[in-house]
Amino acid sequence: MDDLKARAASADPERRERLNKRLRQAFIEGAEEDSRRRLGRGLTPEELERVLWPHPGDVPEGCEADRRT
Repeated sequence: MDDLKARAASADPERRERLNKRLRQAFIEGAEEDSRRRLGRGLTPEELERVLWPHPGDVPEGCEADRRT
């Protein structure tokens, strides 16, 4: 029964959207923190665009991390 609940929760599109938003935000915050540490300033819009280029993207449906949060 618990496995069924976990599958139903992972299928919730709003939940997946919230998770992906948090992941992108954490990715950007890490890049900003690294920029401040290395350069003594935040990212410019152009630098942010370059940082986001290799972002792995959204969590795929059915991913183990999706079930844990």
